[in-house]
Amino acid sequence: MYLNTFLYQFGLDPDNFENELVEPFESDDGFIIYNLRQRIDERICPECGCLNAEINNYYWTETNFTTNEGNPVVIRIKKTRFKCRECGKTFTPKIKGVERYSKISKQIETFVINEFYKQKSFSIIAKDYHLSTMQVMKMFDKAFPFIPRGTLPSALCIDEIGFKTFDGSYAAILYDHDKKVVIDIIRNRQCDYLRDYFIRCSFKERSNVKYFISDLYKGYAAIKEEFFPNAIHIADMFHVIRLLRIEISRLRVITYKQFTDEEDVERFFMKQHWDYFERYLNKELADKPYFCRKENFEYTTWHMMERCLKLNMDFWDAYSCLQDFYEYWRCRSFEQAILWIEKVIRQLKRTENENLVRAAKTYDKWKNEIANAITVKNYDGRRYSNGPAEGLNNAIKTIIKDANGYRNFERFRKRALLILRYRKDPSRNA
Repeated sequence: MYLNTFLYQFGLDPDNFENELVEPFESDDGFIIYNLRQRIDERICPECGCLNAEINNYYWTETNFTTNEGNPVVIRIKKTRFKCRECGKTFTPKIKGVERYSKISKQIETFVINEFYKQKSFSIIAKDYHLSTMQVMKMFDKAFPFIPRGTLPSALCIDEIGFKTFDGSYAAILYDHDKKVVIDIIRNRQCDYLRDYFIRCSFKERSNVKYFISDLYKGYAAIKEEFFPNAIHIADMFHVIRLLRIEISRLRVITYKQFTDEEDVERFFMKQHWDYFERYLNKELADKPYFCRKENFEYTTWHMMERCLKLNMDFWDAYSCLQDFYEYWRCRSFEQAILWIEKVIRQLKRTENENLVRAAKTYDKWKNEIANAITVKNYDGRRYSNGPAEGLNNAIKTIIKDANGYRNFERFRKRALLILRYRKDPSRNA
């Protein structure tokens, strides 16, 4: 390989080096080492401009590079220290592609910075480029001292994700419902943190939010009323239904523990097919055959479910209410949705079960937001939900899992925004 081609491969300027044959050799730790010599005919003093500086001494430096195949390369450069005859200053001419005192080349830095936009942990990046994890983290902090948040969208989703800090266990995530991208990550979902965040957003920006989508956390309701009073508050139906599914799961366990023996068919069915009781009962599920080995007879799934539900009337009533919830799509107007929700509330309260009554009170408190979730639709005729947020939450959890957790919240925030927001943006965060 010609010397010029070799140097251009690593982002070095051939004019900085002596044109001579370069023979590589391999070190004990697997690095390919090249020895180069800096030119000695460039003797212009940067202080006074004198053209006739004299050689003062020589010294060697080592800088890490990598080939296109990812093989580690160390380039040793014999640098020349000059001394100006006029002003007496000593200097070493700069070499393009190598920072002074740096053991990591600009080529490596560029490659590593591009890796930050990919879903790879700092330790994996460090391993790929034969660096330490601390070096990679320092490069990240230097390259991205600040990552701007996105503008508040017309349809704002807010959700939380588990992230332990000294002052809380949940971070709040803001999403754009329509574009399905992360807007920002807030350190804590508590009202004080949310209030401090949104108060720094301009009134004009907050006024652009037309829909505020959240789960049933009361802190979000308070923030919505304070900062987005004109926006339509929509409760996420996943969390609405999930509240009742949790109670059904609890009642299912109580039923097979209190009303059945170890060998009962119903007990075995409830433990084996627990998910049937939390799903929508369509014809396909109801008519699905179930062969009971103990009784040596084939039943339908609904027949077995009915046998289990009749063991506990609270279980039966809760399941009936859940099936009503799954048919929320039948409501065509806000008024119909309110009547339908109130009907479910009355059914739950009639059970006199403490937990079901508590769920009914929650639904009663949020019935307007639930009715909005049922009836309000976006430009393409779909209902608003936190579905996009839940999908992006899984991606954020993967980022945390790949890194085995983050101790520094700001570093986690910047990394998540780079991967989930700016990776597909041509301008990125420039």
